[in-house]
Amino acid sequence: MQLIVRRPRHYHVSQDIVEELESAILRDMRVTPARMNRVVKAGVTAVAGVIARAGLGSGAFPGARRRSAPVDGPDYFAVMMNLAAAPLAPWFSRAARKSVYIFDAWPAMHRSITRFVADWGVQYAFVSSRQGAERLAPVSESCTFIWVPEGVDPARYQRRPASERDVDVLQLGRKYDAHHELIAPALERGGKRYLFENEKGTLVFPGREQLSEGLARSRISICVPSSITHPARAGDIETMTVRYLQSMASKCLLLGHAPAEMIDLFGYNPVIEIEMDRAADQVLDLLADYDSYLPMIERNFSLVRSEHTWDKRWERMSSLLFPHRAT
Repeated sequence: MQLIVRRPRHYHVSQDIVEELESAILRDMRVTPARMNRVVKAGVTAVAGVIARAGLGSGAFPGARRRSAPVDGPDYFAVMMNLAAAPLAPWFSRAARKSVYIFDAWPAMHRSITRFVADWGVQYAFVSSRQGAERLAPVSESCTFIWVPEGVDPARYQRRPASERDVDVLQLGRKYDAHHELIAPALERGGKRYLFENEKGTLVFPGREQLSEGLARSRISICVPSSITHPARAGDIETMTVRYLQSMASKCLLLGHAPAEMIDLFGYNPVIEIEMDRAADQVLDLLADYDSYLPMIERNFSLVRSEHTWDKRWERMSSLLFPHRAT
C-alpha cells in the first residue's frame, strides 16, 4: 500500500493531527509514502484551477470514476482533513483500491463525501465520527463507511507535575461562550490564570511545540464537542475530537462534556461534566481540590496511552485493509 502524503502550501495546526496519523501508518512496514513531485504538482494544480473555474466537481478530473483494481493491484490510502481532490488525482485516477480517513464529516459535507467516494471509486472510507459513519453508510452502494475515532500520539506531548503547572484553566479553539462568560470574571477575581481565544479565529498556541508545552502547563482543559461550540457547522453530530485526547495525554483534568461515543469508548466518563447553574463555583472548587482528581487524571492518561493512540486506530483500519496479511 502507498500512503498519499499531502502537504499544504500554508501551515495550519490541523496538519499536525494529520501528520500524527500519517506517521503511525508509515510505521507499518507494508506501507510506503507516495509524494507528488513539482512537475506533477504544477500540472495537477493547473487542471484543478480549470475545473474550479468551470464550476465542475472532482469527477471532472481526468481518470476519475475508474473502478477498483483486482486484489493484487495498486493500493492507495489518503488522510483527508478536507475533500480537495487535486493532491490525490495522480494516484486515485488509476484503477486501484482506494481508501481514505476523513476528519470532520459534518452533516453539510455528507453529500460532497458521497459524491467524492463515487467519483473516485473509494472502497473504504473511515470516518472519525460515529454518527457521521452511521448516516453515510446507507447512502453509498460502492463504498463501505466505518467509524474509527480520532487518536493521539502521547509521545509527542509533554507532562509536568501538578505543582509545576502555572495555567489554571485552558480553553483551546472556539470558546463555549455561555460557560466562558460565567467563569472568566470569577477566575480573574480569584487571581487564576485562564488562557482562551481572545478573538475568533486566533490561536492560543500557534504551533506544535507551543501547544505541547501549553497543555503540559495547564491544570484544567475545557473540552466540549463542536455541536456546542460550532453548531452551525457540526449540527447535531456530537463527536470526540483530538483535543480531548491531547489534553488527557498531557495529564490535564478535563472539564466540559463527553460525547456519548467517548463514554462508550472509555467505558466510563473521563470528563467532569459542566454544571452551568454553578459554573464559576465549580471551576474554583476543582482548582481548590485539584489533588483529589489526580487518580482520575492518571486513569485517563493510562487508557489513552494503551487504547487510544493512532497506532491502535491504524491497527483497526489495517485489519480490514489487510485481512490476510501479517503486520
